[in-house]
Amino acid sequence: MSMRFGVAMLAAGLLGLAGGAQAASALHKADTQPPQQAPAPSTGVTGYGVKLGGFFNAQHKQVARKFFQRYAKGKECPEGMEREGHQCKPPVPGRYWAVGQPLQSAVATYPLPQPLREQLPAPPAGYAYLRAGDDILLVSDNPIHLVVDVMEDVVG
Repeated sequence: MSMRFGVAMLAAGLLGLAGGAQAASALHKADTQPPQQAPAPSTGVTGYGVKLGGFFNAQHKQVARKFFQRYAKGKECPEGMEREGHQCKPPVPGRYWAVGQPLQSAVATYPLPQPLREQLPAPPAGYAYLRAGDDILLVSDNPIHLVVDVMEDVVG
């Protein structure tokens, strides 16, 4: 063996040791630091325990549609709706609300008729039912009016 080869082998060995020391140091740091915890998954539950988009069920929608069928056969429409052919339609088409978003102040809303409110479960404390267009909304009963759930297309 030549002297150059011996020096090269010695240098490679020293570099390997230095790299191993750095790796050992990194492993030691990982062992001494507390593990990073993943953020808790969002459950979609608001502060009062009502799950966003999870309050109304198919039975609620069936009750509401049955109640509003009377307008399909009659000549009048619920407040804020207009007759269009054989159906009651909101004067402004489209939905300007979404679950998890505040209800815009420009959206015209109406209370549910008392006979329908009696057929639906009482809204949770801190919440209210409103009708907007041909939908029924469950909103927080505060100035923000956070939309918690929507029953779509129950009027008309």
